[in-house]
Amino acid sequence: MSDNTKIINRWLVVLGAVLIQLSLGSLYSWGVMTKQVSGGGFLTEPVEVTAYIFGISLAAFAITMIFAGKLQQKYGPRNISILGAIFIGAGTIASAFMQGNFWGLFISYGVLYGMGIGFAYVCPIATATAWFPDKKGLISGIAVAGFGAGSFIFNFLVDLFAAISIPVMYISLGIIYVIIIVVGALFMIRPPEGWVPDGFVPPKVTEISTGGMVEFTRKEMISTKQFWLLWISYILGCMPGLLVIATYKDFGETVGIDPLFSLSILLTLVGSIAALLNGLGRISWGKVADLATYKKALMLLFVVQAIVIFLLYTTSINFGYYLVIVCTIYFCFGGNLSLYPTATAELFGNKNLGQNYGIMFTAYGIAGFIQAVATQNIVLAIGYPPLYILVGIFTLGSLALVFLITTPKKKE
Repeated sequence: MSDNTKIINRWLVVLGAVLIQLSLGSLYSWGVMTKQVSGGGFLTEPVEVTAYIFGISLAAFAITMIFAGKLQQKYGPRNISILGAIFIGAGTIASAFMQGNFWGLFISYGVLYGMGIGFAYVCPIATATAWFPDKKGLISGIAVAGFGAGSFIFNFLVDLFAAISIPVMYISLGIIYVIIIVVGALFMIRPPEGWVPDGFVPPKVTEISTGGMVEFTRKEMISTKQFWLLWISYILGCMPGLLVIATYKDFGETVGIDPLFSLSILLTLVGSIAALLNGLGRISWGKVADLATYKKALMLLFVVQAIVIFLLYTTSINFGYYLVIVCTIYFCFGGNLSLYPTATAELFGNKNLGQNYGIMFTAYGIAGFIQAVATQNIVLAIGYPPLYILVGIFTLGSLALVFLITTPKKKE
């Protein structure tokens, strides 16, 4: 039976989506992995140089998603998820043989691994939300929560396997990645054309949303001003979270006054707790979107995010205060990753979400690449206070752009 006609328990699709995203979330274990492989551990290059491997993986991720959205619509989300698993597994296992070869690791764990994530990422989001037109925000949040929580698990596995050897780490991780994604892919089955859950009443078109009921092709979406407002706001809105993910530990070690900042294990614990808040934020903000519309949810998120970013530098005086603010920033960052697919579906339709969000997600790729390759140099040039003020202003810019978004009109 084809994946277009088979009816299954729709919550199994959500389970499969979470499994796939859990494995893909290993992307954010690079912060732990880079310490193992840089500066003589596996490569001679320092962290500042190996950061380009992470940067190219983010770029490959975002670029591949442009094509993955259409591919999963044509060949099915199960097949494209498995294709992603093949790229991820091949790239990760090949990395075991790149000792002393920066460009080899750049291609294997940068390009190939990033492409694999790009192929697999959109499949669970588009498939799970198709089964839940009545809970798009919540389901988008649950689906991508696995991505946020994935680094929490893989941070420990990276250290565990690296203690044996770096080649063992890459081979073991590659096998684990493939198994988890393939198992999740078994549940990537689309609902039949026109299927809706019992009791579902299609939403009405309003001034701020089509309710997902008006379908835009990719070309039609790009021609609207609403796409560009949302896309630019995505770039600016992701910057604070990406920045804090990259610098929270260094900030604590170099600026923190409270004696607790000197305990590296506590700073690592902050990152682990914050990773869980990242995952929780994806679910929570998605639910807020279902209750109050994507636009109100995004605007509330940006208000909270701006406040905590402006406050971040003041946390150097107290470790507990620092923990709360960092976790709140992660919580808001997670919300970006669930609210933007929801907004894309609400504005431009449910049916073409896979290919349309592939384009929308390039905003995240741009923000991620800039963060990965430029953050340390910016910190050295201007320091933390001006940097946090700058990205706080970016957040206010996102707030203004989202405020301007209205329902797009489809050209006749």
